[in-house]
Amino acid sequence: MKQTFRGLLKLLFVAIAILTTTQAIQAESTPQETKAKLKLARAAYACGHMSEKITKDYLYIGNKIGIRQAKQEVEDAIKTFDKKFKVLDESINDPKSKNLLVFMQMSFDELKDLVGQPYSLDNAQIALDLSATILEGAKFIADNLKQSVNFSDKNAVNGMRTHFESIAKYYMAYQAGIKDDNTIKLMSETVKAAGDTIEGLAKDSRNTIAMNQKMNKVKRLWGVVYKFYLDIDKGGLPFIVYKTTKDLNKNIKSYSMDMAAVALKAKADK
Repeated sequence: MKQTFRGLLKLLFVAIAILTTTQAIQAESTPQETKAKLKLARAAYACGHMSEKITKDYLYIGNKIGIRQAKQEVEDAIKTFDKKFKVLDESINDPKSKNLLVFMQMSFDELKDLVGQPYSLDNAQIALDLSATILEGAKFIADNLKQSVNFSDKNAVNGMRTHFESIAKYYMAYQAGIKDDNTIKLMSETVKAAGDTIEGLAKDSRNTIAMNQKMNKVKRLWGVVYKFYLDIDKGGLPFIVYKTTKDLNKNIKSYSMDMAAVALKAKADK
């Protein structure tokens, strides 16, 4: 009994020591280190974002909607992924994240090869799975980087723009014939997550006048188009969904850059 108690006590002390050490490391992060880690987190989110964009565009091209724009987006997204991934691969040493990067690269290589092939419904379903795995890995790495500098500000450096690409991806997937309950479920969950985040950003007390103006544009557009997204089973508006994805992304990107600067300044001033 005593040995059991001593063992538990020892484990407790070890846990406290690890927690204390982790907190100390986080507390000692300099503004420069925080800025560098958040830059990497944004790069990770960008990789997930690009994989969703490529899959969305593959679906649009294959179904002959917005072909010119979608082809250009695929080309640009591949270049952006490669650029951001290179930064991550050269900067991250954590073994678990390193393994994830290897897996992400393998999945992306497969996705890149697939979207260069003639469109088919089977290929579209594979692309959906590949982009989902890349996005999951990218989010894990980004979250890990933020935790390493004790950055928990959910309104800054959050990768929320990816929601819009995912929404357009699910919408077009359903129109293309992938009409399972899971597609509708994922669309509903993503629309809710995007809507909740938009509300949170719009109410943030740190918003400047310019930031509020940007969020007002986002809210007005979102208030109209989110209903189109939820009517995925009715369809009929794929190009409107494509166009609004670009508009929402543009405004949120501009806002996010402002908010990241505000959050970094506040953390540095503490």
